[in-house]
Order: sequence, then structure tokens, then C-alpha cells
Amino acid sequence: MDTKTGTEVVRYAVENGVAWIRLNRPERMNAVNGALRRALADAVRRAEREEGARVVVVTGEGRAFCAGADVREFGSREGDIGSLGQDYEALLSRLRTMPKPTIAALNGVAAGIGASLALVCDLRYAVPEAAFVEAFVKIGLTVDGGVSWLLPRLVGTAKALEMFYTGDPLGAEEALRRGVVNRVVEPDALESTVREVAERLAAGPTVALGAIKRSVNHAASSTLEEAMEFEFLLQRAQMRTDDFKEGVSAFLEKRSPRFQGR
Repeated sequence: MDTKTGTEVVRYAVENGVAWIRLNRPERMNAVNGALRRALADAVRRAEREEGARVVVVTGEGRAFCAGADVREFGSREGDIGSLGQDYEALLSRLRTMPKPTIAALNGVAAGIGASLALVCDLRYAVPEAAFVEAFVKIGLTVDGGVSWLLPRLVGTAKALEMFYTGDPLGAEEALRRGVVNRVVEPDALESTVREVAERLAAGPTVALGAIKRSVNHAASSTLEEAMEFEFLLQRAQMRTDDFKEGVSAFLEKRSPRFQGR
């Protein structure tokens, strides 16, 4: 069943097995204030739990994906940085670890916490005008949102430090060359491209996709032997699923599988 809900700052809809989460402060380039942060956390939590949502897409309305934290709120944050950090840690960790594919559709700049929001997703598709920006240094601040862990693993330590030290952007084409984004497409093709990929994954073997994600995340801090052991552990569980039985039957019968996500 398709479901749709809307709020002032985040729009949520499930269509054909895909949860679409749209940041909706276009007049502020989707900068994250308290209301957006809470609404986004609620939307991500709902997408993780909703059985009909097999894939999650995060995108922005207007000309930006997310311009980062709303600087207008910085003046009141000195005593609240602990709870703020906990909010972001829970939100970003949930996107990275939920057993569903997550996709960032970058319709424009992704800065600060907005860049982290895109980087924790499994796949990223971008328009030519999109860019990743880590400009904390320009306001005399260190980085946050886990980007000190995320970005060096994608672009290498030297490039990540250059971005952190200077605040200079990483444009879409260079991000494509470095493997940070999967594809760069024209603005009028972004949503259709992401929708095609997302719905293809939503029609796939849901439990297996979740296990693939767990394997890759686990391997990031494992030895080769530990990674192999974990893979076989998950495979043993997968072999008891209906989707595995259907996949084998379809292979033997030379037909397309009809996965049910169980």
C-alpha cells in the first residue's frame, strides 16, 4: 500500500515500495533547524520500521539538497551541543545501518550536516550543480556529523583534510571520478533516474539486500577472515528465506524471480 504524509519541513511518501523523504525548507536551502531535525529523524525512523518501505530515498526541495545546519540557531547552541550531537548521531547511524538500501538524490549543494546526510546513504546520484562542502573552518569550528570517518574512506585522507582545512567544495564531476557519487545526471532526469534504481531494488530480495549492507558495514572494521566468517553466518540464515528458495527455483526454471521480501 502506498502512504503519504506531509509536514511543514519534511515530506514523506511511500510509493511502489520506496520511502521518499524530502527536506522542505527551500527558502533556506533546506538548512537544518530544530523542527527539520526532529521531523527528519521521525521520517527516517518511520521508513526503517515501515514494512512497505523497502528502499529509502532522501532528497531536497528547491535548489539545494541541504545547506547544513541553520547558522541562525548557532547562538543558542553552546549549552545544548550534547543533545544536538545525540540527535544527529541517532539519525545518521540509523540511515547507515538500517537493513534497507538508502539513496541520496542530490539536487544541489550538500554542506556540513547535509553532506553527512548524503554520505551515510548507500548510493548517491547528483546533478552537475551539486557539491559537497565542509566549511566548518570558515566559522572557526571543527567538523561534525561523522564526516571525519566518512569522507576519508571515500576520497582518501589527504583530499578530506584539504576540504576540511580550506572549506573548498568537491564538485559533482570530481565526486563522480572519486567514486563518491554513483552517477551525475541532468536536473530533469534526477528523480526518474533515482526512482528507477530505487524501485528496482524494492522489487529485489529485501532480506538479502539488508544482509549485503550489514556485510559491507561489518567489513569496514574487520579482517578478511572476520569478514568471510560474518558473510557465511548471514548466508546460513538467508538460505532459510522464501526469497532464496524462489531465487533458486527461478534460476533452475530459467525465469525471472518473484521476490516477496521474506
